[in-house]
Amino acid sequence: MPRFTVIVPTHGVEGSLPLALDSVLTQPFGDFEPIPVHDIDDTPAGTVTAAYARRDTRIAPVPSPPAAGLGGARHTGLAAAHGTYALFLDGDDTLVPGALQRIGDRLREAADPDVLYVSHERAHWWEGGTAVVHADGWDVYREARDVCLNLPAAPPGHVTRDEGELADLFRGGSYGDAAAGALRAAFRERFCQFDDGRAAERIARRVFLGEPSQALPPVVPLAERTPAPRPPAPLVRS
Repeated sequence: MPRFTVIVPTHGVEGSLPLALDSVLTQPFGDFEPIPVHDIDDTPAGTVTAAYARRDTRIAPVPSPPAAGLGGARHTGLAAAHGTYALFLDGDDTLVPGALQRIGDRLREAADPDVLYVSHERAHWWEGGTAVVHADGWDVYREARDVCLNLPAAPPGHVTRDEGELADLFRGGSYGDAAAGALRAAFRERFCQFDDGRAAERIARRVFLGEPSQALPPVVPLAERTPAPRPPAPLVRS
């Protein structure tokens, strides 16, 4: 019986799912089983989990219908679990390196309680990691409904057009290569330059309160920004 079962619901988060799975599979603490919960095999998330299962025999995906929601996916994963403890990790979150070891140590120190609370931090996707744009049917959607932002033309990461391309991207690991990093940096420079934590304040003061532009907080250049304060020693990033 493994010490931990890590249950990862995957519906709608195929773009960030590889980061979540990699953060689990690379944990130095090896006494765990990872259970991704996906819709059906031919969905984008199902394609990703199937590719990972072929690469790593520890991966044991289980299906759960989208109508069951996040709670249903977690219950499905829990029903398939064999671990002493279950840990729920959403498919757009990641475990920090060494998290399972630290959780295991704390459980031992606390004489194996029924429940252990762990801290987490919120990390914006543009501050690190990678992104994948899966644009299956994009051209049809654009012709039918039009779009304000042509995301595939200026993507924050690699673009895939069908599930075969998506599987190849994840299988080969190129979703996080140097080219993906360059795309993310260019996207951040172009579209996130005003979001330094005070964008909403500027809008409210300028649009609703009528304050002049020179009275608003100045925009902090991207290169000079520092991350917002976060709790010490988090174990999960979301």
